[in-house]
Amino acid sequence: MRTIYRNLFQQSKKTVLLLLLAATVSLTACTGQKKDDTVVTETENTAAEKQNDANAPKPAPAPENFEHKTATVNGIKIHYVTGGKGEPLVLVHGFGQNWYMWNRIMPELSKHFTVIAPDLRGVGESDKPEGGYDKKTMATDIHELVKQLGYNKINLAGHDIGLMVAYAYAAQYGNEVNKLALMDALLPGIEPVWSKVSASAWWFGFFAWPASGDIVKGKEKEFLTNFWPMVGHVKDPFTPEETTEFIRAYAVPGATTATFKWFGAFPQDGKDNVVFMKKKLQMPLLAMGGEYFAAAFLKDHSKLVAKNVSESKIAGSGHWLVQENRAQVQNDLLTFFTSK
Repeated sequence: MRTIYRNLFQQSKKTVLLLLLAATVSLTACTGQKKDDTVVTETENTAAEKQNDANAPKPAPAPENFEHKTATVNGIKIHYVTGGKGEPLVLVHGFGQNWYMWNRIMPELSKHFTVIAPDLRGVGESDKPEGGYDKKTMATDIHELVKQLGYNKINLAGHDIGLMVAYAYAAQYGNEVNKLALMDALLPGIEPVWSKVSASAWWFGFFAWPASGDIVKGKEKEFLTNFWPMVGHVKDPFTPEETTEFIRAYAVPGATTATFKWFGAFPQDGKDNVVFMKKKLQMPLLAMGGEYFAAAFLKDHSKLVAKNVSESKIAGSGHWLVQENRAQVQNDLLTFFTSK
């Protein structure tokens, strides 16, 4: 584990310098810009906005036999993609990605389950409210979506921030979760791993800083393409389509500021999790970690909050499990969720 933390710290230096340079260039451009006295009419503004909308990248298409949908739940709009047949399986994405992180495995999963892959509040086509980014509230978003779709029980998988949301869902609505897969992250406030990892993961603090959204705004491509390799292992694991979609989802106005609030809510999440863990989860839980990331600690970490824990170590993978070893992720999830 020391090697993992040391590598994370060393890899972070390049991205920190990049972000600081980007911020400096942005500020210099603003202060040194010649004043433009041109008056732009409301009509011209409206026309320009329409042209920008027309030129903006379109959301990635849903896989075959899947549909894009939206629902108003918990006072906000949540976008989701759904398809398939059978028991519901809800897939919750993490930071740096959106629902499209699951696109490679959704077709096969849909042969066994009704797959529901939402965009969390704050990203893509979901709303970006001022607050509600604690994982307890974000889990309620998903729970209300599930109820609106008419399901009383679900299977649930969450990756990265989605792992935190999935745990908060299971902790609050345990009798409504058949099985739970937690994928390559950790839970705020659950020690000793939380303090060790958060001390090395500099981005936890940077993302939680209120000014960070403005620094990254307009530089989503530069930011994400430098961030992804820091916690990955396989070189260039994303397809061009995935890269385009993830950048687009975070370039939607307000998305960088909103998604960084996922990290700003960690102190509250920690308090909530310390309360949640007093009652251990009863449903079967699969702790799935990448060989070069969370596999080092996730099984033992999960045993602190759940009684029935099994493990999946994704060979040759860093943090981006689905993209770095799709075949094993798909196989292990199907084995876990279809077993009696």
